[in-house]
Amino acid sequence: MSLFSRGKNGADANPPTDAEAGRLAAAEVVADQVLDTLAGVLRNYGACGFDIEAMRAAELERRCEAWALHILTGTPAPLGEDWPEQDEKKPEPVSMDQRRWADLLHFFRRHRRDEQSAVQSSAEGMRGLIGELTNGLRNAISEDSAKDDLVTRELAVLSTAIEGNSLGEIRIQLAKTVDIVSRVIQERHARYEAQLQSMGERVHSLRADLLSVREKANLDALTRVHNRGAFDEVVARQIDFSFLSGQTMALLMLDLDHFKHINDSHGHPAGDQVLQAVANAIVRVFPRRSDFIARYGGEEFAVILVDVERGDLAALGERILAAIRDLNIDYRDTSIRLTCSVGIAVCTRQDTVETLLCRADRALYQAKQTGRDRVVVEPGAAPGAADCRP
Repeated sequence: MSLFSRGKNGADANPPTDAEAGRLAAAEVVADQVLDTLAGVLRNYGACGFDIEAMRAAELERRCEAWALHILTGTPAPLGEDWPEQDEKKPEPVSMDQRRWADLLHFFRRHRRDEQSAVQSSAEGMRGLIGELTNGLRNAISEDSAKDDLVTRELAVLSTAIEGNSLGEIRIQLAKTVDIVSRVIQERHARYEAQLQSMGERVHSLRADLLSVREKANLDALTRVHNRGAFDEVVARQIDFSFLSGQTMALLMLDLDHFKHINDSHGHPAGDQVLQAVANAIVRVFPRRSDFIARYGGEEFAVILVDVERGDLAALGERILAAIRDLNIDYRDTSIRLTCSVGIAVCTRQDTVETLLCRADRALYQAKQTGRDRVVVEPGAAPGAADCRP
């Protein structure tokens, strides 16, 4: 007898034999494992979703949780576009054979198609952006070649005039050459600025898609913020976007003070609990969708901020310090308190990933060396090889 053919109360019409009861019990164990696995898949799918036009990530997570509860306990299925949460009087759970398996499959298939369409659309936009950039560069090179030929010809005429030793002709040709060179430089500068502005507008619209796709992907297993691999990829792209769009970008490096003492005194499980609490505190300080938070390694975290004023960075750093100081982490029979140090660097048009990390790291090192529990904002001087810690 199948588990799924049982009635609402799980009672059989005829009592089973001992052998049948044993087989039924084994089948129920397998069925429970199948349901738990399916519920886990749904919850993970919802937790790793991203915003698309058809459904926001938060709504997907809410519906996946509702579907998981439906298949596990028989609570109402989240049917309909305007399905509300069941906050009032809850109906009786439905039996296994009344659960909406076909509707669950339809929901999953439809949302996967919507996600596929959204990703393909984003990819098309990126390919279009690359195509525009390539075409713009090709046209710029062609125009620059023509202008370079014009300047070369004028310089040749000026050289001939100089060889002729006629001061009047030299003056006339020199003035003409200077005028042509100046116009070429101005036109080239204006064209580059227009191209940067145009590309910046396209990049600005695509940046949100990039961050949405990256959100909740490549997460650190312990803290549930992004991991080092995700950070390395996003910081490189964000530097490029900052260059094209002109948006301010800042990198904050945060390191917990005396974290080794916590592990030595309370054990690594306590250290893990501290890291989770710190990650949650950082997320509360930086709640914007554009704020990118990652565990950089060990007890060090990194935060990428865009559209932020340079004058606000020190205050934002102080907010992090205050949030960490306010943590009171209960572990077994003790309470753990801690502080952190923060180094901040603002991205410039000359920065690479290496130089930006170097300057943020240098600021963090200075915060550590000058007493910890403080913020240092890197002034922006170009770092030498000896300025960065290995």
